[in-house]
Amino acid sequence: MAAGYIIAMRRGTIGPDDDVTPWFRHQRWRPVLFFAGLLITFIALESPIDRGGDDYLFSLHMVQHMMLMMVAPPLLLLGFAGARPSPRERHTTLRTVWWAVTRPWPAVIIFNAVLLLWHIPSLYDTTLTTVPVHIVEHLSFIGAGIIVWWPVVDPIRDDRTVTVSSLTKIAALSVAGIPPTVLGIVFALAPSPLYSFYAQAPRLWGLSALTDQQYGGVIMLGVGNIVYFIAILVVFMRLFSDPGRDEELAADRIAEALH
Repeated sequence: MAAGYIIAMRRGTIGPDDDVTPWFRHQRWRPVLFFAGLLITFIALESPIDRGGDDYLFSLHMVQHMMLMMVAPPLLLLGFAGARPSPRERHTTLRTVWWAVTRPWPAVIIFNAVLLLWHIPSLYDTTLTTVPVHIVEHLSFIGAGIIVWWPVVDPIRDDRTVTVSSLTKIAALSVAGIPPTVLGIVFALAPSPLYSFYAQAPRLWGLSALTDQQYGGVIMLGVGNIVYFIAILVVFMRLFSDPGRDEELAADRIAEALH
């Protein structure tokens, strides 16, 4: 992904004349955020967080899930915000399908359906004992994260793109946060461990299986709501930006690129 991003920059697919004004004042933020998203994905999958969550602690597994679904996807999408799409005559079927699943409300439904499905106890325990299923889980988490954050970031636009209004983004983010909040409360208040795998796993740091599960619930509840709150705050603040000034800055950048 890093190599692909660099190639896209060199070929101009992600270019200096892209309009980044909906999110940034300067182009330099795009690669910073993109590689931050890659780094967070790498840490989630290739650090002790992965081993600890897979073998010992439910709470570490929740940290990993939040990183893959809530933190990395918006950063990756912001990394190419303002990029122009390929000609609309190409990949029309794929475009239609992608447009349908990335509308705000279908995206919210898909995201939370994926989240809730994989936390069904029998399926969750299976992911921890069957590697291919675990890989599918992680890929679906990343995919669902990309889908739900796509209409918020709206990264690829042209003159015919129907953008999502700020109020719709705020409403979708608010509703999207409800199921993870409920699930986090269930984990935090459950009287006994919900997952047999962690009930039988070796304990670390003196944490009982129930305490570990409670911490995991607080992590899902806290991290999810903090990320949504930050996103809502950013979108809300954009309502008070100066559209005229944004257009002026975009025109200046295009003129600089042409010269």
